[in-house]
Parts: sequence; structure tokens; C-alpha cells
Amino acid sequence: MAYVAPAQRRIVAATGVLNAPGPYDANPIFAQVPQLEWANLGYQYTLTVQWSGVPVPGLAVITVRAHVHYRWQPAIPPAVAGHWTKFSGNAWISGVNGWSMQTPNAVVVLTPAAPPDPNYHA
Repeated sequence: MAYVAPAQRRIVAATGVLNAPGPYDANPIFAQVPQLEWANLGYQYTLTVQWSGVPVPGLAVITVRAHVHYRWQPAIPPAVAGHWTKFSGNAWISGVNGWSMQTPNAVVVLTPAAPPDPNYHA
């Protein structure tokens, strides 16, 4: 069997979880972006989800985290009501420096359709 560096084994385990995710851990963290930053960042909320206890062959388990961002889309009368859209942020392995990837759509679709305070865009 060919040698695979520990960092690479962690990355393989993390990308496996992110590309074919099961349910994420309970109590994901919604964070409101300060209103003064909305225009600069292009979103009002960030949701952090995680999968703890991800097995890595021959190593300690890892925790994989991912961000999903929420942006309010104003109404376009009369046909389109205002609504929340969500899009990917970054995903990373907790405690592993120098590696991240864009949160895959497979993760984005698992997250709630709207943040907990749907009026935060006002």
C-alpha cells in the first residue's frame, strides 16, 4: 500500500463528507452580519454547520465545518416576492491549517431555506 501523508488523509475524509454529506451536527450556528457590512459582503447571515467525529484511517477523528451565506432578494413587483437565497462559503477541517474549499452545493441544499429572523433584511 502506498504511503499517504496524514494531511492528505484528512483532506480525503473531509471532501468525502462535504461532497456526500449526511445530516450535520445539531445546533448549527447562525450569525448575523452587521448591517454596515451587508453591501460589502453581499449577504446578511452566515450559517456554520459541522460534522464531528469524521473517521480518518490511522488518525484521530476530525471535525469538518462549512459556511453557507444568506442574502435577501428584494421583491420585483408584481411577479416576484422578496425571498432569501443561500450560497456557499468556505469549508475547512478544524485544526488543520492551510486548507479550505468552497462549500459544495450538496451541503447548501441541506441547510434551512431561511435564517431564524426572516425580517433581518429590513
